[in-house]
Amino acid sequence: MKSGSVLFMLLTICSLMTGQGLSQELDTLSNPDTIGSESVTDTIIINRRNDYVKQALFANPSDTTLTDYANQTLEIAKKNGYSKGIFMALERLGLIYQYSFSNPYKALYYYQKALLVAENHSGLTPFKWGVYGNIGTLYYELEEYGRALQYFKKVMHGNRNLEMTAMANMANVYGSWNRLDSAIYFYGKALDHPKLKENFTYEANLLSNISLMYQQKGNLDEAIRSIEKSLALIDTYHIEFVRPTAYANAAMVYLTSKDYETARRYALEALDLSRNSANLFMERSAWGTLADIYEQERNYSQALDAHKNYLELKDSLNNQNRRVEIDRMRMEFDFNQREALNKEEIERQATLKKSIAIGGGGLLFATLIGFIFYKRRRDAISRQNEAEFKMLVSDTELKALRAQINPHFIFNSLNSIGDYILKNDTRSAYNYLTKFASLMRTVLENSEQEQILLSEELKFIELYLQVESKRLPGKFSYVVNVEEDLDIENILVPPLILQPFLENSIWHGFKLKEKGGHISINFKVECGMLLCSVDDNGNGMGTESTLSNSHKSFGIAITENRLKIYNYRKVAQSTLRIIDKENPPGVRVEISLPLEMIF
Repeated sequence: MKSGSVLFMLLTICSLMTGQGLSQELDTLSNPDTIGSESVTDTIIINRRNDYVKQALFANPSDTTLTDYANQTLEIAKKNGYSKGIFMALERLGLIYQYSFSNPYKALYYYQKALLVAENHSGLTPFKWGVYGNIGTLYYELEEYGRALQYFKKVMHGNRNLEMTAMANMANVYGSWNRLDSAIYFYGKALDHPKLKENFTYEANLLSNISLMYQQKGNLDEAIRSIEKSLALIDTYHIEFVRPTAYANAAMVYLTSKDYETARRYALEALDLSRNSANLFMERSAWGTLADIYEQERNYSQALDAHKNYLELKDSLNNQNRRVEIDRMRMEFDFNQREALNKEEIERQATLKKSIAIGGGGLLFATLIGFIFYKRRRDAISRQNEAEFKMLVSDTELKALRAQINPHFIFNSLNSIGDYILKNDTRSAYNYLTKFASLMRTVLENSEQEQILLSEELKFIELYLQVESKRLPGKFSYVVNVEEDLDIENILVPPLILQPFLENSIWHGFKLKEKGGHISINFKVECGMLLCSVDDNGNGMGTESTLSNSHKSFGIAITENRLKIYNYRKVAQSTLRIIDKENPPGVRVEISLPLEMIF
């Protein structure tokens, strides 16, 4: 299906009110007589204003007027020096920009500012976990599932009170990775959790999400039962915050059961709700589902229009500039966080120095000693800042190095398509172009990720070698060997790590061979490390046509730099080893990576 999963994320914050209780609370909190007439120095008023923003947002996500109210609350909290009020106001602003405006830049900006406030006030530590969870949902919506999972795991291990929502959000990630059994397992754990009792908002959301997992597994009876129960809770308790997602999921469930009329009705309602709330993430999913429905109904004109809208929104949400900006803000936050901590330490040392100086001339010697220690500490902190900042820069450089692989790969592949076109072999050209398009989509998706599943890397390798063997029929053969007990659905590896060496074997190692080339790709665990190897029977490294080739040097240099950065960030011992075989000739490339598991 074009639409994919619509898994609504559970926010890791306080329990939500529903139905009449929520309406009464909003009426109370929004009444000027109960808020405006009381002294702004009263911290209770600031807390109530923050509570109002949260409840009003969940009651009506399209209410963009909440921004001014939240900013006013932030200013009041700042004037009163009320740290908790500042923290909560910043978090509320992050929620508003994430869910009312679909603006991840602003949302992350406010989440990070809230975390910086918490770093400077130990009493706010318990509240940090909710913000971490919200950042996880933000990365989930950007389809950076590995990073989202890291945040959800942090929440689950850091705060037992948020265990239920963390498990549910982890289930969402596994669902997006199509690991349906794992997703259903964690949804089930969340549905059985004691904290779910009478929390109808969370229950409706969980039932909506698990219905989608059952639908994808082909268990339509369970899918329909779950989504109908979710919709009943939404209607009974007026849970508007979950309604758009539940409608989108209901459309997909009924589409699979071939009830096209019901599916279309829910998809159109989901589209209207997402437009009203300016939720681009949900609007994209609604258009994708409508495209599938219209196609099944043989309404191809509307299917095409819906699919165009879906692609336009998908491109907008996945735009690389959005990801770069998010990464830039994350790096800025990490650096500012360390800067704040180091500033505190410097101020502490400066205070100590002043205290020693007060002792007068008799303590001059002690003052000089204190100054020397202070200067040494300051220099050490400066060096630490520099090293940590270089680490953050390395993160950006890693993305740039990955991006350099793609243009060269595209150039070579287009040459292959050109060969067919010049030969007027239209059928082969079409078949090759289809595989090439699938390959390019995989390259672009994987190259954006810091790590991917080994199973995804294996799919890419297979597709790449299929394309190249079709371009050069009979010139080479290949085999991919994976150690029997290797859990490819649970192991993480850097994306496209073997691609430059596969390309070298095909384009340069077999350059002088008319036929009979062979590539062996192997994955196994050795001494606690994942050993990935590419072994060919090509010309070897002794010939000018292979070793001196600038692309080969470029590919090796890229991989070496990627592994250096990977080792620096992971504190690992990854290695690259290139062996020039003599009898028989050929090249063997071995990359050793730390055995890193998802869970």
